[in-house]
Amino acid sequence: MEKAKRESCPKCGETLMINNVYVKTGESIKIYVECAKCGSFVARYTLFTYTSDKPYEVLLQKLKCLEYRSGKKALREIEEFNQSVAEEFRRVKSLLEEKPTESVEDLIKKKWEDK
Repeated sequence: MEKAKRESCPKCGETLMINNVYVKTGESIKIYVECAKCGSFVARYTLFTYTSDKPYEVLLQKLKCLEYRSGKKALREIEEFNQSVAEEFRRVKSLLEEKPTESVEDLIKKKWEDK
């Protein structure tokens, strides 16, 4: 299964969201999604990893505990990581054009059923 869905507000149907990032020592990073139109709570996500529009910085954080004998190898891994993030983003955008009717909860349930 491979699908994508835009988050929408359960109260007003808006798709513009605000991601409120909550960081607390000893806990996973949590994202509290808020409707940008009416301010309603939409969802909470717990993050395993986070990649921004600067994916190389995230990868550098992951790699800094590793030693590389070759700067070329480290650079190649960073470039591959950047490329994979960009490709996946394009794939998600194309999946969104299919306009799935399932809820996010249903998509997550199907993901676990497919395992």
